[in-house]
Amino acid sequence: MERELTKFQTECEKRLTAALAQVGRSLADRRVAGISETYITGSVQCRDITFWIYEDGADFKARDRHPTFERPDYDSLDDLADAFIQQLVEAAA
Repeated sequence: MERELTKFQTECEKRLTAALAQVGRSLADRRVAGISETYITGSVQCRDITFWIYEDGADFKARDRHPTFERPDYDSLDDLADAFIQQLVEAAA
């Protein structure tokens, strides 16, 4: 059975893929997982970065960084996605 992704998840992943391409990077090992909450996870090719995109949040782990992006900290999900993508791309560049 295919897991349902939220609009936030699909849009965030699409924007992340495009932003990584701008710095010559791409996603690797992408998969949909989760038991109580469906999420997207994967890594950035040729970098030691793992990411997670949840129904209304995201985070990534890169070397000594593990920032968490949660809905209450942002005015909108778009703002959350912007911050997540910007920081992840900076770590991948």
